[in-house]
Amino acid sequence: MRKALVVFGHEVKPVQWREVDVDRDLELIRLYDTKVPVLCLDDREICHYFLDGDALTAALS
Repeated sequence: MRKALVVFGHEVKPVQWREVDVDRDLELIRLYDTKVPVLCLDDREICHYFLDGDALTAALS
């Protein structure tokens, strides 16, 4: 997901993101344990396992 976000930022639209260790937060484990890596914007899940560029573009619009 990291590499795909970097490529997306260079080729499609610059994005700011931060990486969070899901395993360090019990609430995040409850929400996303089987979906890691997961990409969220605020409290909304955009995609998991792989970057969905279309879903990210739509979420940023």
